[in-house]
Amino acid sequence: MALPAMRALRANFPLHEHLLIAGSEVGKLLQTCAEVDRAITIEGDTLATLLAAGATVPANPHLCLSRCDLVVCWMGNVEGVLAATLQGLGAQRVILRSPFDGQWEGLHQSDRFLETVREVIRPGDYSSALRLPDSALTTARGLIAGTGEPGLGVVALHPGSGSRHKCCPPSLFGAACRELFARAYTPILLGGPADDATLTDAVTECSEPHPIFTSLDLVSMAGLLAQVDLYVGHDSGLTHLAAALHCSTIALFGPTQVERWAPNGDHVRILTGDPCRCPTSEEVRNCQPKPCLDIPVERLIHACEAMIHQPQLCDGDLV
Repeated sequence: MALPAMRALRANFPLHEHLLIAGSEVGKLLQTCAEVDRAITIEGDTLATLLAAGATVPANPHLCLSRCDLVVCWMGNVEGVLAATLQGLGAQRVILRSPFDGQWEGLHQSDRFLETVREVIRPGDYSSALRLPDSALTTARGLIAGTGEPGLGVVALHPGSGSRHKCCPPSLFGAACRELFARAYTPILLGGPADDATLTDAVTECSEPHPIFTSLDLVSMAGLLAQVDLYVGHDSGLTHLAAALHCSTIALFGPTQVERWAPNGDHVRILTGDPCRCPTSEEVRNCQPKPCLDIPVERLIHACEAMIHQPQLCDGDLV
């Protein structure tokens, strides 16, 4: 969601070095893709030191804020400490704003990130595909080659997400694998550290053994997604990664707001069930039938075949 804003900053500060403090996997991916020059992991003690009242030195010796012309921090000003700390450490200018506040005009979250830095960027199109180096793509080709003949196309399915309340039943993915395999496609299943139970349930629903890729690092997963013909997943990080790579993507949405959180692009198609009737997150958690995620397998397979063979006929559809 923040990538367009990061690119806008890079375009408007082309002679500067761009340093990212983020999760280690995300930082490694964006540095590998040359979206940033350097990355420092947020899992270390850098952020904790910056948030500490009276901080006088950066926790990481590579973080030289005294040479920094601009710091953009996408979080709240924790008890008024953070902005003063950053300026005290030598940052020439600090933009400290949360894109999750209700003050922004943009509906989509990516637009809100751009709004936070609008006074230092020029309008433009910052939606180009995330580009991996040849080394990552070569490794991924080896993974895909190990799955056998691709048939009419390789379809990657990710049955999990960061929250089980955003997930269709695993039986949908099992049924989709059966139908895709019967139509001469090659389904592969993807999983992350939090997807074990969901992935196991989906595999149980499959009639044939299919290749499964779990716990790959983010660069390797990105390389894999860049090789497939179609990706199917929920409102999840992997879905946004697939869309950022401009992989043909089908995103299954239910209780989350499509207009704000769905990935953008003509290569993305959104499938939903009935409109969500749960006004609060607590009600979403307590909703058992989840009609908003009731997507018949026939609709999903129809969308898969359309995206693979005639994507221009369904670009950006909401169905």
